Amino acid sequence: MTAQPWEPRVARLEGAYEQVDRRLESIDRRLETLDGKIDGLRDGLTTKIDGLRGDLTKKMDVSTWQTTSLIFGAWVTIMLAILFHKL
Repeated sequence: MTAQPWEPRVARLEGAYEQVDRRLESIDRRLETLDGKIDGLRDGLTTKIDGLRGDLTKKMDVSTWQTTSLIFGAWVTIMLAILFHKL
């Protein structure tokens, strides 16, 4: 056998490899774009969650202060009622 019948086959394989390489580069670019979009969404969600967490912390601080004041006021009222009841 001569080498001539193999040459077209090898050339066709080389062309196929080049085409696969171009397609893989295209997929790589698309994945990088997708990674960028996901990173942007994650950063946006992180910012929103941090904002909500800050608002919730402020509301919890106010709520804690109000509850503490209510308990202390009730305790003082009970103590005064007990004290004046015995007088």
